[in-house]
Amino acid sequence: MSDLIGTMDISQQLNLEHAYVRDRVVKRADFPRPALALSQKCRRWRQDDFEDWLKKQAKKQAR
Repeated sequence: MSDLIGTMDISQQLNLEHAYVRDRVVKRADFPRPALALSQKCRRWRQDDFEDWLKKQAKKQAR
């Protein structure tokens, strides 16, 4: 099973402000659904799902 990551981890990996990731990035229609969602403040995503999404974003920008 892959590791679970939160918005703080995602913001560090994307080099973006935490608030921007929390308020915009994870709410995108193409962003993976949380693997764990206890509340709006307590959501976690699978690291593998996030990395797959990130690869797709890189391919889109390469066009």
